[in-house]
Amino acid sequence: MRFLVIILGWLLSFGVTAFPEQFSATYILTGKGMTLGEVNWSLVRSSGGIYQYNAITSPRGFASLFDNSHRSEYSKWRYANGRIQPLLYRYNRGKNKDKKKVKVVFDWKRSIAQNTAKGKTWQMPIPLNTLDKTVYVLALMRDLAKGHKNFEYTIADGGRIKTYRFSLIGEELLDTELGKAKTLKVLRTRKTTIRKTTFWCAPKFSYLPVKVAHREKDGTVLTLNISSLDGFE
Repeated sequence: MRFLVIILGWLLSFGVTAFPEQFSATYILTGKGMTLGEVNWSLVRSSGGIYQYNAITSPRGFASLFDNSHRSEYSKWRYANGRIQPLLYRYNRGKNKDKKKVKVVFDWKRSIAQNTAKGKTWQMPIPLNTLDKTVYVLALMRDLAKGHKNFEYTIADGGRIKTYRFSLIGEELLDTELGKAKTLKVLRTRKTTIRKTTFWCAPKFSYLPVKVAHREKDGTVLTLNISSLDGFE
């Protein structure tokens, strides 16, 4: 019986991984009829079963004229009981006077997150299975692989706890830079219908989003379209 429990633990920790342990995906960011930037999402595994997930936005064209248009986020995390467990989150935007830096350290022994922003540090309690605001994309990929259609995540975001809710709303065949891709269309649902984020996730790429569209409060729509991908067969 003990042997079976150990084997089950291994399966929960490793067998449900829905994506490669290392990959890199590049997207073109557009809005208002212009190319605004290039976005790279990447995952690497280091020693001790620790992963680092990066999301870096580099401006292009008109957007490159503004110092605060360059953004980088990264998350260090591990698997715990078959789930993604964040350990450290960092956010950096802009340069000089307009720069912004955020740091969140997750202390799972005490179930708290230590936030640092604008020169201040404070702590807040976090529920079990809380994620940071980047790795939820990986959790989304894993849950789609499990066949989930409606799901939600508890997120440490902006110095407080938020709930991100998602619903599978259909399928769509897309023409991408990687060729035609069958996708599952997933909507992040909000209380307001003005702001909306839609993901097109491709099963053949372990449900990685190949397109993301976000509509802001003012009606502006920003779109990510995949341009290259490494690490997937």
